[in-house]
Amino acid sequence: MIYTVSDLHGCLDDWKSLLKKIRFNDNDTMFVLGDCVDLGPDPIGLLHDMMQYPNVFPILGNHELRFARSVRTLPPEAAMGNLAKYLDDGSRLALAEWTADGGQRTLAQYLELDEEEREAILDYIGEMTLYEETEADGVSFVLTHSGIAGFEEDKDLEEYPPSAFLTATPTPGMEYYADKTVIVGHVPTYRLEGGKAGQILDDGGIIYIDCGAAHKEDGGRVGCLRLDDFEEFYI
Repeated sequence: MIYTVSDLHGCLDDWKSLLKKIRFNDNDTMFVLGDCVDLGPDPIGLLHDMMQYPNVFPILGNHELRFARSVRTLPPEAAMGNLAKYLDDGSRLALAEWTADGGQRTLAQYLELDEEEREAILDYIGEMTLYEETEADGVSFVLTHSGIAGFEEDKDLEEYPPSAFLTATPTPGMEYYADKTVIVGHVPTYRLEGGKAGQILDDGGIIYIDCGAAHKEDGGRVGCLRLDDFEEFYI
């Protein structure tokens, strides 16, 4: 079976509950459509858990990108208590903007890791793809974090810049392909026209699966879609 989930945002316990609920096993495939870090309680723990599964395929989200860019130049001895001395004006501003957007817990957990563990996390993020293509029960899918900005139907996916997959903002009523279904996260469905809190929004050509896991105060939860039969699972 092939599953997709998005925008887990550090909700490790929900992730584990989801895997148990769907009885995820070695014969299954899970695509995680970005934004695993920030906002939630245990972003580094979530990455560590995902790293254990060779059949879990993470797609890069804008939060992973900001995280990696903010910490990649920090030396092994950097810690919360001495962080300022390793930052110039530019990196200080970038880090401040990232942590203000939910990155504080991710940063704190990252700085608690030893050098080898930090490298492993950044390597994992560096190997994340910008999109995936798959097929289930005769239906072709394109999976990205946010959609495809500047879309042209005759343009190959590999021709788009990385930013096209990270900050696109498709809206219900749009369609990318006539013969492929695009699945995206990035924007919680309750913020979309016709969307409901904690509910996957299937708009035909585009399916929106960010159900707001890190926004439980707004009714958000983890939503997972099984592509073989379009069954939805929630935690």
